[in-house]
Amino acid sequence: MINIDSKIEQVRERLSGLGRVAVAFSGGKDSFFLLRLALEVLGKERVTAFNVRSLFTARNDDRRVSYFTNLLDFDMERIEIDITGERKVMGNPKDRCYFCKTKIFSTLKERASALGISTVLDGTTYSDLDEYRPGLRAIEELCIVSPLEEARITSGEIVAYLRERVKVDEYYLTSSACMATRFPYDLRLDESTLRVFDEVEFFFVERGIFPVKVRYIPDGIRIETPGKHFDWIFDNRGEILEFCKARGLKFVTLDIEGIKSGVWD
Repeated sequence: MINIDSKIEQVRERLSGLGRVAVAFSGGKDSFFLLRLALEVLGKERVTAFNVRSLFTARNDDRRVSYFTNLLDFDMERIEIDITGERKVMGNPKDRCYFCKTKIFSTLKERASALGISTVLDGTTYSDLDEYRPGLRAIEELCIVSPLEEARITSGEIVAYLRERVKVDEYYLTSSACMATRFPYDLRLDESTLRVFDEVEFFFVERGIFPVKVRYIPDGIRIETPGKHFDWIFDNRGEILEFCKARGLKFVTLDIEGIKSGVWD
């Protein structure tokens, strides 16, 4: 089995053959790991980070970006992308991620080109290939370079590396997914509902309850979090109910199966 250091060396070799690059930096652990390597290999003057903000960006993502920007010295540009007019995104079909990623990475490529940058990198990992991710097709079609996936680096390897060698705090090693993933396919997305779900997740994270996902149920929510947090939730159910019902949520439920990914797939 190839160890992480050998895989990292493959990434370094791949990066060394590139000129100036733009890194799609979400504020997640994977894109941070890639950005860190790009800066080490190419230097700050040849690396620009693009941080995309849209209706699907969670408040917790801002916290992640702030945390990681304090660990590295790099140039970052925030790019606002309006997806509200994208019918095939807001309609939330099963291939929503393909249309959303096409919009995002087309915008990033245009901005990179305006800066004289021909290569855009993203933090797709080898683990992502095992999940239902229609957005990967958009990345391939737009010729976005995914060095971590090419070197077969998994998300688990990145977590172990950042925990042991960079001493990244545990919260920032958890995965983050866009807010659209909280809703079942074909349920039309709207700004006000997305913001409510974002506020509720932020409520939990602010109190040390993570990882956590707040999923849609008719007229309410289903809370997904590891079993170790169940006692806290029951002990504080009064505060939770008050917060949620003030935002129009009639039902507040706890999924005893814990946190999951790809539940709508």
